[in-house]
Amino acid sequence: MKKFLYLFLVLILTLFIGIKVNSYFKSIETKINLLASSVVNETNSLNTVKSSDENTFQNLNFQKPDFVEVAKRTIDNVVHVKNSTNISNDFSLEDLIFGRRQQRPLIGTGSGVIISPDGYIITNLHVVKNADKIEITTNSNQTFDAELVGSDDQNDIALLKINSNEVLSYATFGDSDSTQIGEWVLAVGNPFNLNSTVTAGIISAKSRNLDPSGRTTQSYIQTDAAVNPGNSGGALVNTKG
Repeated sequence: MKKFLYLFLVLILTLFIGIKVNSYFKSIETKINLLASSVVNETNSLNTVKSSDENTFQNLNFQKPDFVEVAKRTIDNVVHVKNSTNISNDFSLEDLIFGRRQQRPLIGTGSGVIISPDGYIITNLHVVKNADKIEITTNSNQTFDAELVGSDDQNDIALLKINSNEVLSYATFGDSDSTQIGEWVLAVGNPFNLNSTVTAGIISAKSRNLDPSGRTTQSYIQTDAAVNPGNSGGALVNTKG
């Protein structure tokens, strides 16, 4: 009888251990399956993100501005401005002994923008201020004498006029209020009569007031496009030209 009870207990214990072992291995198998499923889901998620990033990058590439076309539409509208100012010095003892020397005019240069087909040009006033003679050279190397029509000293603006037998290529004014910080722009000038130069950048800030006294109202656009010496009076254009 004791032997029978002993065998019965051993059988029950063996059955219990077998059930526990089987349950343990099934639990491990379930965890492995869940882990594998998680890895697959993560891989699919990464592939989806990668695909989304590639599509976004392609869209960004597609939206890049075409600087070539903008430059082509703009460079013929920008001119070289040369001013000559005659300087008369006081009569000196050296002039009395050696004779009066011929006075050389003071030369200044800058850029300007044709704003009408009949030859009106806008530039900075400091480019032509006090000039006795103003000369304009177009991007096609045509030269014209220019007349100062009007100026605004406070805003450093001057309006010039040349007479040409041809209808001139000209730029149109944009709406500065609609510009956005971060928008692509081109700075176009004609420094040193070397034909037009173009540099690219973005609008860094708007409504800049450069008057520290605050007595005048100024609203300038700031750009990080490189501006070369002689570019004063040139054009700042958006991607539409």
